[in-house]
Amino acid sequence: MTPRPAWSGRHIEPRSDADRRWESRFDRRHHQGLLRRPEPPIDCTLRWSGPVRGIDGALYHAGEDHTGAPVVVVFSPGYQETVPALWPTDDWADHRALTEGRFLPVSTWRPSRADHEDLVLAYLVQRPRELTDLGGWVPDDTFTTHARYGIYEAMLALHADAEPVTPTTIVDRVRRSTDELSPHLARLAADTMDTAAYLRRLKVTPSTSIEALDAAVHLVMADWNAASSAGHTNTAHQPARCPDTLFHAPRTLPAQLQDQT
Repeated sequence: MTPRPAWSGRHIEPRSDADRRWESRFDRRHHQGLLRRPEPPIDCTLRWSGPVRGIDGALYHAGEDHTGAPVVVVFSPGYQETVPALWPTDDWADHRALTEGRFLPVSTWRPSRADHEDLVLAYLVQRPRELTDLGGWVPDDTFTTHARYGIYEAMLALHADAEPVTPTTIVDRVRRSTDELSPHLARLAADTMDTAAYLRRLKVTPSTSIEALDAAVHLVMADWNAASSAGHTNTAHQPARCPDTLFHAPRTLPAQLQDQT
């Protein structure tokens, strides 16, 4: 059974513009079929103890596949995947919830989406001048939790305003955006996000320019390929149900990625 994250709850308060922007962050991912890995999920049994909420805002649910090998199922507002693990999954899930220390990958041979997103954000937090390049072609909703999305969005805004991009200014910018939310949604955001702790861990997580660029290209290309596949499938089988703006518009890669295809 798929856990229902706290951020998915609906509330009876009138929704403000800030609420609507928050709740629509991952709409493109939903409409373009970007919420799961393209291949079928691994058949697995999850632990009854339930998921651990990572410091990045995702839920990590440890379990085993049909062979008894450890896996972790990662749930977030913008993505879900089942990741084969190279070390005990309870330890790895707990590791994602720590408030100090570098992030370790769940797998060196099959990195998770969380691993790729951490590499990009860690590089940008440590070297914000690189926002000039990466910020021009990596969309906000490449980052699939509210914590990651908010950090990246804040960094882009600070960079565009020629303000210092530091953990302190990022936290302040994220706090200002969540302060605009209605009280109920603001409480949910506070319960599922610890921006300062996440930034501390990103600050000490190694990420070279090659690793960050490879991760960014992988993320953007994976989303582009999935959106293209979803578009072809939907236009072929459900032409009357697919809005033109979602599936019939031409899909063009950013110029930086044209030679990667």
